[in-house]
Amino acid sequence: MAAVRKALLQVARDMSVPTRRYPAASVDAPNRSRTEPRALDLAVLAVQAEAALEIIAAEQVARAREHDELTWEQVGEAFGTSAQSAHVRFGRPRAAAATTEPARRSR
Repeated sequence: MAAVRKALLQVARDMSVPTRRYPAASVDAPNRSRTEPRALDLAVLAVQAEAALEIIAAEQVARAREHDELTWEQVGEAFGTSAQSAHVRFGRPRAAAATTEPARRSR
């Protein structure tokens, strides 16, 4: 989870998501603060990333089925679901990921 959080923060920086000062999460320095992407903007970005990653997962499942000749049973097993659930989740083409950027509100 820490690696995903770190990657999301890097994406937010790369996209120039607005930042603000937040209290540091340190008990030893309660008066310190740190600059981070705004919390709501980061939440929106996380949901957008989730949608994009679901599309990428579907693309990779299709690739694995084509090149590695996997069955829906094998795909389902890998994801801890039935073959039918795997087919419903990954068997249809997905729409492109949302391309909207996080809301940029002025203060």
